[in-house]
Amino acid sequence: MLKLFKRKARPVFSDALLNQLYRYSFSLCHNSEQAYDLLQSCCEKVLQKDPPPEPLKPFMMRVIRNEFIDNFRRKKLELVVDEDQYIDASIVEESLQDMELLLIDQQHVGLVMERLSEDERELLYLWAVEGFSIQEIATTSGVARGTLLSRVSRLKKRLSDEFGHLIEEVS
Repeated sequence: MLKLFKRKARPVFSDALLNQLYRYSFSLCHNSEQAYDLLQSCCEKVLQKDPPPEPLKPFMMRVIRNEFIDNFRRKKLELVVDEDQYIDASIVEESLQDMELLLIDQQHVGLVMERLSEDERELLYLWAVEGFSIQEIATTSGVARGTLLSRVSRLKKRLSDEFGHLIEEVS
């Protein structure tokens, strides 16, 4: 009888965990609003799960990644009208002046990230920014450790081949 009234244990989301998951979702979609949406839908799914998944962080990262892929596939089918095409010339001039103030490192990072595929961006973010080990990434993503090691090796070689001259310019 007491089992009927027993309160279910709910996972606790720490600020550190939520911040890290937000950064991860932002690294996937490059849009703060979409990153918040991904994080919110992930939290909803975790709270609906009974019993709560263990360990929590890898499960939530997998949910965010799958949700991002689903949204990406959905957006491929939508027709989107870009209102930014119809902006005023004065706004363009102001934005060009603002762009001149950007740091060269930010430009290089943006250039590098644009030329990477989604999988490469995710791998680079988890490995280089978040400091995950290859084993942690393999566990989270479900990809074999050896596959990830070869991807990191190819990614490092490709980045040094394509962008090595930028490193020399900055130095």
